[in-house]
Amino acid sequence: MYWKRRNLPPGPIPLLAAGNIPYLLFYNSIDEMFLSWKQRYGPLITFWIGPIPLVMVTEVDVMKKYFILHSDIFSNRWRNFITDTFMGGANGVVQIDGPKWQEQRRFSLHVLRDFGVGRSLMEEKIELEVQCFIDYLQQKCNTEIDICQMTAVCVGNIIHNILFGKRFPQGSKEFHFLHSVLDKQSRLVVNPIMGLYIASPWFSKIPLINGKYHELLELRKILWTYLRKQVEEHRQNYSSQMELTDFTYTYMREMEERKERDEQGYFKYTFLNVYVILIEVFRNVVESFSEWQLTMLLLDLFFAGMETTVTTMKWGFLMSLIHQDVQAKIQEELDRCGERIRLSDQTRCPFTVATIKEIQRIANILPINLLRTAAEDINIDGYYYPKGTLCIPQISVVMNDPQFFKDPTTFCPDRFLEADMKTPKRYFQFIFIIEFRLNFSKSL
Repeated sequence: MYWKRRNLPPGPIPLLAAGNIPYLLFYNSIDEMFLSWKQRYGPLITFWIGPIPLVMVTEVDVMKKYFILHSDIFSNRWRNFITDTFMGGANGVVQIDGPKWQEQRRFSLHVLRDFGVGRSLMEEKIELEVQCFIDYLQQKCNTEIDICQMTAVCVGNIIHNILFGKRFPQGSKEFHFLHSVLDKQSRLVVNPIMGLYIASPWFSKIPLINGKYHELLELRKILWTYLRKQVEEHRQNYSSQMELTDFTYTYMREMEERKERDEQGYFKYTFLNVYVILIEVFRNVVESFSEWQLTMLLLDLFFAGMETTVTTMKWGFLMSLIHQDVQAKIQEELDRCGERIRLSDQTRCPFTVATIKEIQRIANILPINLLRTAAEDINIDGYYYPKGTLCIPQISVVMNDPQFFKDPTTFCPDRFLEADMKTPKRYFQFIFIIEFRLNFSKSL
């Protein structure tokens, strides 16, 4: 273990097969642990997931060097035992690399834009769901309701409608069950015992300690079954002449067109251009468009796009209840925009935008972001990172560090504005830019 540690940044001594995972028992939260380590070891810390080192970057200036200046190096995703188990191998778009990732990402972003993501059409979809939300709220105003479930339906419908062309009514039991599965899965994957399964997959086969692994398999089965059902329904209704009304139909059209191109060019590729077909096989681009890849891509888009948004909104409701002075100030600002509020009005609502950022900061819904690996060997600041070394911008530490945010446990939207209470602080914009660059689902 000493030999592996010698060229890496400092950190707590790993405990043989368990690494630093047992240290979690001595802290109230993972953020508290990482922040205390930063104060002791500096902006670069090596955290051991069993025998696997993870380099955490905990200061903004160092993040710039690693993930902006060397973005080509620290961009690969980390596939591991748990991600491969849940995604059935190198599938989807979040945890894959190389030509397949480039092809799937390019296609997905193009189709999502066609269906309104990032455009005014998306605002119309959101307005529709918000109106349904308000109407249902008015119907239930004399009864006890779960605002979190209502929010989940509202957010989930926007994404579900883009992916499958369907939406759920407020109060839908089917959607509530589906969301509960997604919620359990999101909580389960950050359980410390998952680190043991990742570091030593054989732990997943040992009775008494493999319960969480089997729980993950059960949740996977439910989600896979639901998505396969949606894909099967689309396949049965698909026609080459039909109007493409959602992401799934559009993906099926792409599969069909690629198959036709492949069949038409088979004779030429076989006898006249063997080199081209070998390159295509090597790149694995043609084969990457399949119903199974579609199913896993839908899982990535639906889960990643929905769960983070719903959780953030839950925190927003909580903060608005606790800090009603902030709520009143936001209401006053929005009222000045008129009855119909558009995304373009955000320049007229600096306090509202600052409040959203403060909610994201204090909620800290993802204590550990998606892990990246070094694409090749590299030396930075006297440390040597072999190809495959895990590295991550530990944004949660920055969000809770008194060095960057005075009284970080205090909810204070003003911290994101200059003294005039109108101009956003440019320095803090960078933190969210890093998170955006590393997270494909942010656009959705």
